Amino acid sequence: MGGKRLAQRQKKKLEWHKIIALLTILAGLLITQECLFLMYQCIIHGFTATAAYLTAGVGLGEAVIIAGCKYYFGLAKSDHSEGGITFEAAKARDFVEPYSYENAQKSDDTPTI
Repeated sequence: MGGKRLAQRQKKKLEWHKIIALLTILAGLLITQECLFLMYQCIIHGFTATAAYLTAGVGLGEAVIIAGCKYYFGLAKSDHSEGGITFEAAKARDFVEPYSYENAQKSDDTPTI
């Protein structure tokens, strides 16, 4: 019972940069899929006059996906390199994980109570 409460207390913080990057990538995917579907419909019905515009739409969707990935991976790279937030926090703890109930239960050198 005590482990459940401790696990509930140590919920992971909501990381907004991951949510924003994911939403950006999903929006690009949606744009690309819609344009490809419209291209398919135009080809089926013999109306090819909009192919150039829909091709540009596919390119736009891919550009949105690339921008979202570039933003996220750039942020992750800066956080985990020397001088980054995550790296400096780990360096301050001498690269040792903070104590957690789950890690203590997995460890063999911790006596049970």
